[in-house]
Amino acid sequence: MPLFRKRGGEPIDCPRCAVQLKPESVKQFGPNVLIDVCPSCGGTWYDKGELAKVLEDRSLHDRLVTFPSSGKRSSLACPRCGSGMVTRSEGEVEVDNCTSCTSVWLDRGEEIGLKAKLDWERHGQTSDYAGDAVFYSLLTGHMR
Repeated sequence: MPLFRKRGGEPIDCPRCAVQLKPESVKQFGPNVLIDVCPSCGGTWYDKGELAKVLEDRSLHDRLVTFPSSGKRSSLACPRCGSGMVTRSEGEVEVDNCTSCTSVWLDRGEEIGLKAKLDWERHGQTSDYAGDAVFYSLLTGHMR
């Protein structure tokens, strides 16, 4: 059964715009990760543990799932299990995650912002993602 399917074999829909998500393989060291991407809004769905693999860092994923109920209630429902989701801030990025199955939803461009934040935490300096993060902030109106 493909990873982008619900337990019953039905495709899952985008929690933002209700369009059917499409599988996309993300190249990694080791096995590739299959995530779900919305062809309409460009958001990405990460099942439990997938975001940690894509970002090559467990720290962010662990922060999100350790206290998932500490975020503010999201208007989104989890397309995987139907539970309510919460929104948590990670720097300038608003991350939606499921309080039940610990899956994560990122709107278009938010992965870039998370990578820049992780690079800053790891190295105390900007990296290749920094320019992308600034562009994302300007694009989404998060730049002050």
